[in-house]
Amino acid sequence: MKRKRLLLIELLPHEPERQFRTAAYPWLMGLAEALGWQASWGALGVRYEPTLRYRLDAGDLALLRAELDRLKPTVALINEHLRPEQWAALAKALPGGRLIYWPMESSLEALGPTFESLVPEAHGPVLRNADLLARLRPGFRRRALNRAPWVNSLLMRVVCGAACVYRTPVSGNPFYRKLRLPSPIMGCSFCASFPLQKPAQDVVAFAAGEIAQACWQLPQDVERRFELRCQGLWVRLEEFIRELIRLKASRAELIFMPRIDELLAARAALRRCLPLLAKHDLALRIYGMGVENFSPQENLRLNKGVTARQVHEAVSFITATVKAWPGRFLCEPGRLSMILFTPWTTLEDLRINGEHIAVCPLINPCCVLGQRLQLFEDRPITQLAEHDGLVVKRGGPFYNSGCIIQVEQHEIPWRFKHPEVALLWQLSQRLSAAGRGQRPSDTLDKTASGLLTRSGDSPPNPLPAFRRAVALMLRRPRPRTLDRLVELLARESPRDL
Repeated sequence: MKRKRLLLIELLPHEPERQFRTAAYPWLMGLAEALGWQASWGALGVRYEPTLRYRLDAGDLALLRAELDRLKPTVALINEHLRPEQWAALAKALPGGRLIYWPMESSLEALGPTFESLVPEAHGPVLRNADLLARLRPGFRRRALNRAPWVNSLLMRVVCGAACVYRTPVSGNPFYRKLRLPSPIMGCSFCASFPLQKPAQDVVAFAAGEIAQACWQLPQDVERRFELRCQGLWVRLEEFIRELIRLKASRAELIFMPRIDELLAARAALRRCLPLLAKHDLALRIYGMGVENFSPQENLRLNKGVTARQVHEAVSFITATVKAWPGRFLCEPGRLSMILFTPWTTLEDLRINGEHIAVCPLINPCCVLGQRLQLFEDRPITQLAEHDGLVVKRGGPFYNSGCIIQVEQHEIPWRFKHPEVALLWQLSQRLSAAGRGQRPSDTLDKTASGLLTRSGDSPPNPLPAFRRAVALMLRRPRPRTLDRLVELLARESPRDL
């Protein structure tokens, strides 16, 4: 009897932080092997699409159709949405098979039952085995389908527990205790309050085992990068590194996204681990830590639970450690994230943030000046905005700060409580775009571009102009239009604050 065939199709966005929808793929390769199926994994490099509905160019679509025709899979799983007409074209290329969207990126505990429900052709008691993951050998061999420069750079998300366990009592936050929230505890107010995930067995053994399998299976010239999504693994960092060494894993980059306070708590463990990393050809990267705001009032609304002092202390540690351990401890400048604008932001909040951003080398002003809060359903901060009358019926143009990670996610539009801050948000968007080198589209954009501070070979910095604008708005009378604000700024001689 002809063996059933599974094809895993990976659309790989060019931005690394968007490459997180294939956490289940190695385990699906192992599951296919356990079921007696033939399995293949093909990767197609694409440009990140903020709407999350991808339209492949004609060449890439033809490559994908050719792969389907060559392998004739029983089932093909794809990790990103395609535009309907392209989905239909690929489905048509599978006359004897089916195309299924599968983006599993969170808990793997339901791997077997989920696969069985999506793929009725799959049978066997192995699918309902309570310790399924322990019985599988993950597979990492994948084939690049096009020549995108990033397609051979493997980045795997290793999921083995809760990514964040930060929780505080709602009663301890004066902004939220007046609301009727569904739970007495909350994490960051802008995050979805997911229940804490059940760990995948022992998190150290599970994560180290998966990474070791990848190192053993992949060719030497393939870059191995692993994003570790498990707070329980971070607190057992030294144990985890020693287990990787015991399993002879090497030439691997371990990527963590701890909270700032968690990083500070792990400094001693990191110092002990770094010589081990260097000796065994391993590296550790820190990315995506959220400040989120230097204003105490704004941070209380965001329920972040870190202070400006902690942020600067963490930045000092990171900067010194990167310098002391080049190639082993990694964190590029500009990797700290922020939510600079919220519905409640005041001029004083922006003044405070400008002061701190100016002395924080791990924050990229071009990025943060273009960042604002996005509201979604079932978030505490959304309920607070509704309570304060700051939610509106219609929003502006489509905007994705990176928080929209599902096609069905819809932002809830809001307005600024303070009109003068709304004006500064308009300016900051233009300064941010100019700082990133986007071509000016009109006279106002060209004028805003001219406000940027330039120094030697360094990229243009929009922060000084933004801080001057905040200072100008703190004075009276205040300009009422963006054109007038930019005009007044252009008249002033640039000066650092």
